Amino acid sequence: MKISVAGAGAGKTTSIADTIVRLRSETDIHLNICCITFTNNAVECIKKKLKKHYGEIPNNIIVSTIHSFLYREFVKPYYYLMYEKQYERISTAELPQKAEYKRAKIRRLEDKNILHQTVIPERAKWILVKKSDDRKAAIEKREVIKSAFSKYCGAICVDEAQDIDSDMLEIIEAMHGISIHLILMGDPKQDLRGHKCFRKLIERYSDDVEYLNICHRCPQKHLKLSNLIVAKQEKQFSKKTTGSIAVWFENDKTCRELIQEEKFDLSYISQKQGKYETHGQEKIRDIKIGISEEIEIVMRINHPYLTEIVLRRSSYFLAEQLLENYKNIADKAKAMSITFRNEPLKDKKAYGRIINLLPDESSTTAMEKIIVNSIDSVKGQEGVSCIFILTTDVAAYLFGDKNEEKTTKNRLYVALTRSLNKLAVFITVEVEAKYDRDFILEFFEKNI
Repeated sequence: MKISVAGAGAGKTTSIADTIVRLRSETDIHLNICCITFTNNAVECIKKKLKKHYGEIPNNIIVSTIHSFLYREFVKPYYYLMYEKQYERISTAELPQKAEYKRAKIRRLEDKNILHQTVIPERAKWILVKKSDDRKAAIEKREVIKSAFSKYCGAICVDEAQDIDSDMLEIIEAMHGISIHLILMGDPKQDLRGHKCFRKLIERYSDDVEYLNICHRCPQKHLKLSNLIVAKQEKQFSKKTTGSIAVWFENDKTCRELIQEEKFDLSYISQKQGKYETHGQEKIRDIKIGISEEIEIVMRINHPYLTEIVLRRSSYFLAEQLLENYKNIADKAKAMSITFRNEPLKDKKAYGRIINLLPDESSTTAMEKIIVNSIDSVKGQEGVSCIFILTTDVAAYLFGDKNEEKTTKNRLYVALTRSLNKLAVFITVEVEAKYDRDFILEFFEKNI
């Protein structure tokens, strides 16, 4: 196993593509080189690099998301063999936030032979590693499956490895156990999901770890700030001596005014709060699909003779109506009442599941809201000019009040390393009230 720790702007996509090219030249032609990552965008970026090198990507190089890889290689061909259950399709719908609703939703999908994408790693782990109630037959089949996989897989490259969870960690260990050549590239400082599994691998296989410390994105002035919260071996350096950091105070100018004047490429905040809204269209789409699936269950009970296509279309239409009503009324209960006036929800639990999927809204009206990105959503992106809205949660790490390894600290690191040239740090009223303007100005004057 080889692990590369590469910070923001280190050229991970280029490096992973070069690694794949090298591996293919060193590997028997009948063996596959698999590259797995966590987003469709990352898949396309890597494919673009490979097409530039080869013209057409060779058949034995397979680039896919982690979920596609695990489903294609293990769940689809072997789950029925191991556990006598066949899934008909995969759901990507937004799951409820409450744990009991989330588990219930996954169980209901399972009952309909639908696999939610979030549990694909767990199902793959059952096939490759273990399941708590495994019997002798399953254990014997597992060894045959691993042996078969090792005969046609030459190597696996894992991009953005900081996003691996505990299930994927066990799968990687199992692959390592059958001598699959593994190359992992990621940045534990950008673990925004709080798994900390990549950090565990770095500690377990410390002799196989290399640190890529050059940053091709940010000016050194920006890195001087981000290096304040970074371990010594992970500090970054840049040859870019230009660039600027500007500090703005909300008490002097509103964020809306600043964004309108400066036309930033990226505007982001740790999470939505108060007047700042971070819901994107993709998030709304996932919520709509989740609500539609819940309504479909009710519709099947109310209308047992409707065809499958009519049920799905009607459910999706009602989901759209519910979100539209909620947008206009800003009251969950009233929106539910209006939407289901002619389609009564006889099951109180169904009512709870559906209303729980509606996004929470603050008392701030839509006209007052400032639409920005969350830090989580801009990870992997960059811009010439960026504005980072500093709130009290991340300010505690920037100003040294807190230092423990938490996702909030990682969000701060991501926020400070998006800009190619200009970074504006927007100090909210709450941050200025907590730390005092003179202290804040002195901090930035000292560290930039």
